[in-house]
Amino acid sequence: MAPDTGLNADLPSWRPGAPTERCLHEVFEERAAAAPAALAVTCGEERLSYRELDERADALARRLVAAGVRRGELVGVHLERGTEMVVAILAALKAGAGYLMLDRAFPVERLRAMAEDAGPAVLLARTAADADRLGTAAGFVPLADPGGTDPDGHTGTGTGPAPPHGAARARPGDTACVIFTSGSTGRPKVVAAPHRAIVGTVLGQHYTRFGPETVWLQCAPVSWDAFALELWGPLLSGGACVIHPGSPDPLRMEQLVARHGITTMNLPTVLFHVIMDTRPEVFAGLRDLLVGGEALSPEHAARVVRRFPRLRFVNGYGPVECMVFVTTHRVAPSDAGRPSVPIGRELAGKPVHVLDERLRPVPDGEVGELYASGVGLAHGYLGRPGLTAERFVADPFGPPGGRMYRTGDLVRRYGDGVSEFVGRADEQVKIRGAGVDPAEVETVLAAHPDVTGAVVLAAGDRAENRTLVAYLTIRQQPRRQAGHQAGAAFADLDLRGYTAGKLPDFMVPSRFVIVDSFPRTHNGKLDRTALVELDAGRPHGGGQDAGSGIQRRT
Repeated sequence: MAPDTGLNADLPSWRPGAPTERCLHEVFEERAAAAPAALAVTCGEERLSYRELDERADALARRLVAAGVRRGELVGVHLERGTEMVVAILAALKAGAGYLMLDRAFPVERLRAMAEDAGPAVLLARTAADADRLGTAAGFVPLADPGGTDPDGHTGTGTGPAPPHGAARARPGDTACVIFTSGSTGRPKVVAAPHRAIVGTVLGQHYTRFGPETVWLQCAPVSWDAFALELWGPLLSGGACVIHPGSPDPLRMEQLVARHGITTMNLPTVLFHVIMDTRPEVFAGLRDLLVGGEALSPEHAARVVRRFPRLRFVNGYGPVECMVFVTTHRVAPSDAGRPSVPIGRELAGKPVHVLDERLRPVPDGEVGELYASGVGLAHGYLGRPGLTAERFVADPFGPPGGRMYRTGDLVRRYGDGVSEFVGRADEQVKIRGAGVDPAEVETVLAAHPDVTGAVVLAAGDRAENRTLVAYLTIRQQPRRQAGHQAGAAFADLDLRGYTAGKLPDFMVPSRFVIVDSFPRTHNGKLDRTALVELDAGRPHGGGQDAGSGIQRRT
């Protein structure tokens, strides 16, 4: 059983009685009752109508309840991308629990750490072997019912919107999902998002079109908050969700748009830049395109609105802790002349504030830190009350008991309410659209037995070519595997394989640079500029072991 985290409290919402005070599965059940034969989700040749998805989820939810799942717990979902994955997610919610996505593309060691931190009550996987590889004490519930009937004797179908027998109906303030994000302490943070945060990102919003006429492409990694928008955006509004199998591929995306009549696509900015440069035909036929996660190139923005004038193109901003977007901006041709594309105005029910270090509003046109509040806020970080209190602070501008999230992002807001992104107030960087705290990568590298020090910096002048570079000091005589021949000491270090076994691929440094020592400023602090200059202008092939990507710098 998962520990009591205190994250299911009914915290103040942005407006009492608002339509966001609903649970995800309740809204979905209403859509299923209204149009049961409509297509809900498809992947490859698999298709599920709203009725079929609802019934399969009901049947699986009964088995989860019979396995001991209770309200407020978590269900780990460790499945391939596809329709059955969606059944599992919906079943977890119907059972009164939240869901934890355990991405099969992640290294096993990373998945085991995630399961240990989040503490799911059970794991939903295809086989017992799939569950066992995670090394957790959580119980295993097979995706398919071995007996062909659920615990109440039903033969694979549900009974409509009534809760599965024995399930305690969740509340809007209960945790619906948890999402891992990089941590500056070297330990990933587990963001716990309530039902209302996801519902409030869809219902009552107008930054894009929601409704039965929409067909969304789901291509974000299942471990991202964007996954929630791409899944629940259609399913809460009667639309259809088309799941992209595997990693996003521009050619496959173009084919899916043509085959399924996809109307809506949400992409990380870096992927949008790449597609616009290499295969802009992907966007032909779309009605809505949303991007976010990085600073949007004005040149790329101008090109897409010129080439596809009927496309509603939206630049969005929002940290994981606020569920996808808190501000959005509909891009216009005039934005091409700006130094940066605005991140826009706040969404309904998601007030934002631009404040100084004393939490005072800064004048229009000046730079301050953005604080977000309202319906989209997560409860906090699972099992990290100190960090939660540090980042989720009292909201002096809202109702009593309200909170706001300190984003760490610096913005400039003008008199018309439009904001533009300026930079970070800390060391976090964006790699392929995901926030990465270099300290987490440094912590992993420093645990290597032959590494004595690690500094990780971002390299690359554009979002699409930005990578991590690790600067390391190592022991004089690294350990060698039996049978190795003598050679350059640093060539024996399989640092790429070591980090790839512990971190998602976007967090694995592209290069490893060995230095004799880290340069320091006159007051003893790390001189990051000198460290970068030490590596600047050197050919990446010189002094490098081609197989390891490791370089020596003195």
